[in-house]
Order: sequence, then C-alpha cells, then structure tokens
Amino acid sequence: MALRLRRLDVRHPLTMRLTAPGHRTQNGTRLQSADRLLPGAPRPILSAPHYTPGCRTDPTQGIDKETSAASFNDWWNALPPNTVTIFSDGSESYDDAGKHVGYGYAIYQGQALVATGKGAINTLSHVFDAEAIGALKGLQKALTLPSNADTQRWLCIDSTSVIWCKRANASDTSQWAFLESHRLIDRHAVNIRWSPGHQGITGNEAADSLADAGAKSDIVDPGPTAQPTISGIGSIARSLAHNVTSGWWRKNKPTLSGGYRKWQLDYALKEPMELKLSRPTLHRLLALRSRHGDFEAYHKRFKHEDAETHCPCGKAKTPEHLVFL
Repeated sequence: MALRLRRLDVRHPLTMRLTAPGHRTQNGTRLQSADRLLPGAPRPILSAPHYTPGCRTDPTQGIDKETSAASFNDWWNALPPNTVTIFSDGSESYDDAGKHVGYGYAIYQGQALVATGKGAINTLSHVFDAEAIGALKGLQKALTLPSNADTQRWLCIDSTSVIWCKRANASDTSQWAFLESHRLIDRHAVNIRWSPGHQGITGNEAADSLADAGAKSDIVDPGPTAQPTISGIGSIARSLAHNVTSGWWRKNKPTLSGGYRKWQLDYALKEPMELKLSRPTLHRLLALRSRHGDFEAYHKRFKHEDAETHCPCGKAKTPEHLVFL
C-alpha cells in the first residue's frame, strides 16, 4: 500500500489525503500512517504516451550479443568524424562503506573521444536508475559540443530495458530522466542503438569504468539525482513486507499441528511453485502436508468404520509410507 501511494500522481485524490490539514497532534489516518513507512521520492506524473520510430521493435532484433557486438563495431569504426556517439552505463556496488550507485558516459566524434562524465546518485536507487540518468547526462553534454547541421547523434546503450523507456513510455522510477530524454531526442532527432555490454566495445568499456568511478566518488549532483527513486523505495517496501510476513509466520507456526510443522514449510506471499503442478499431483501433495486424506490416522479420527486403513503391502497407510514406499 505504501509503495502504491508513492506511485500516485500528485493530483490524485488519495495523494491529497496524505497531508493532514492544520497542525493536528493525532497520529493521522491509516492512509497517512502507511505513507510514512517509506522515504519520500519524486512522484510520477501522468504524461501522454510517447512513440518514436522503432519504439515497438526489440532493441536486440533477436540477435545474440556476440553477433550484435561484431556488427556494432563494424558500424562504429566506419562512422565519419561529424557523427557523435554517446555511450553510457550505470553501476551499483556494495563494500564495507555501504552501497554505491552511479553513472558514467563517454562521447565520441567519429572514433575520437571528446568528452567524459561521471557521478553518483542517491543510494536509495538501482542500476536501472543510474543507466537512465547516465544516458540523459551524456546526451545533455553532447548537445553542448560544437556541431553543424549534418551532425548525427547516437545514444549507444547496453541496457535494453532503458532503451525501451527512452524510445517509448517512461517508467515510474527516474521518470524525470526519461521525460527529459524524450524531449531532447525528439527535438534533436537523436538515434538510439543497442551496444551489447561486456563484448569489447570501446565506448562501453570506457563508460563502464567511468560508472564504477562515479558510483564510488559519492559526489551527487543537486536536484533529482540526489533524491531516492521509486525503484529504491520499492526495495524498502519489499523488505518491510518480508519482515512483517516472516514475523507473523514465526509467531503462528508453533500453533500448527505437529504433523504440519514437520514439513518445515515457509510462508511466502508469492505464488508457490507447487501451484504449477497438475491437479492430481497437487491433490496428493496437499494431502501429504495436511494429513487429510486416505490415511489410517485420518480415518480413525473421523471414525470411518468401513475405510481400508492398510496398504496392500500390509503396512498402515501414512503420508510417509506413501512417499517412501
């Protein structure tokens, strides 16, 4: 609930209820209490759908990374000096000092490196956010470089998820970076191409190193990059939900029957894998776990006088006997 509230547009009716009027001393409503569970993050805004040529085409075109990388290198090495390529990447790492998230970009005219940049973003975020912001920062820098009417610009990105959002609709997390990218891409006719990562592509390797350095620099630009992202607070929400669920299970598990506890089952909010079994198999599995089935103890409990309580082998029908027979 808290994460859903954070993803609402600022003009949504529920958003208006999250701020108590006046200076009330009460704890607030349940809605306000839920909202306070998570740190603040820029709210997504309702924006018109964004469509560009190729926005519905798979960035990989169904080609494997090795083949695509070879094709990319042939294309890039043949580019004329007035073509600008912008490589960007994100980094997310952990060490004794904590979590580091950052971006880096490298800009080329032809095959000559002309500009680089790097920086960190708020640690309540993920590498997807860093990649989105890095691509925007690189594009903004490229647009300040000398150019002429014939200059072509290419965003070369190794994350297909980021490419989807740059070409089409922005994601809720780091939405501001995607929306600004849309504006610049449309105004300056910027092209986007997939550059497979970790395949020896010169620009990718440079951007990757810069992103690692930017993340560990902990130098965060003021503005949106300094704020948590929807993705980042989403991790906190999932952690809180997991802790609450685990605590409830630890408290209530001892009250279950010994026959059920012996299976040492965990409680999960996600759909369990067992539900993918066929109905006959799932039926038998649930009977084993609950001990409600064609077993001797079950028949005796409900006084089934005419039940057959023994297996043809002569042993009593028990869940263990059914499994280990």
